[in-house]
Amino acid sequence: ADPSRRAMAAFHVMISAASVLGYTMRGHHAVASVRGTRATSSVVMEYRLNNFQLPGPLEALNTQILVKLSKMDDRTKGGLFVATEESKKPREGVVVAAGPGRLHPETGKLLPNPVKEGDYVLLADFSGEKVEYCGEQHMFVSSDDVLGVFEDGVTTAKNFRPVSDRLLVEIAQAATETASGIALAVQEDEKPTQGTVVACGEGRLTSQGELQPLPVKKGDNVLYGKYSGTDAELDGKVYKVVFAADCMAKW
Repeated sequence: ADPSRRAMAAFHVMISAASVLGYTMRGHHAVASVRGTRATSSVVMEYRLNNFQLPGPLEALNTQILVKLSKMDDRTKGGLFVATEESKKPREGVVVAAGPGRLHPETGKLLPNPVKEGDYVLLADFSGEKVEYCGEQHMFVSSDDVLGVFEDGVTTAKNFRPVSDRLLVEIAQAATETASGIALAVQEDEKPTQGTVVACGEGRLTSQGELQPLPVKKGDNVLYGKYSGTDAELDGKVYKVVFAADCMAKW
């Protein structure tokens, strides 16, 4: 094949990748060398924040992360978490920039950010700062507001990894009758407060930056507070993301 055509093909792949991420490219710069033949084109990334041009990509500080929010038509058929009150607003997206973490005020130890650039994350709510970055809607949030990461970007319970000391719990349905068949009175507005742990975070960091083991593990049944955690629906099942500290008992 013509080497110059190969170079241009590689250039178009770069353009397409940048287009998917929502970033603007001006000019062209790509270099290919095949058997002594050299073809060049130049690519210059243009970074803009709220219509202000930046000299380069921005850097998130401390525990802040910049998330490119998913659009409704970006959702897959594999299922995504859905907020109870905000079911039509996507709460997930790709981490574009992540701060290094925060220093513990007493020990000075760095407590690393639990998420990194490229992670596909689920957010707890919409309390972050919305910005327009490179022509796309993004949001700055604290990593404390991240419920978990979808491994490999696959939005299933199997691929969901809670962050820090959070748990993914499959909610147990309340019994409607006893073992002998006697019907039980169940209030319609009564929320289930127990379930089975299907995924665990790595644990909370101590003041020395070390992981503190969680008191529960995958497969445990737990009882948690009535108003604890965040409701979610995934794979056609009801789940709740809760802190391990919100669990009152296990069995």
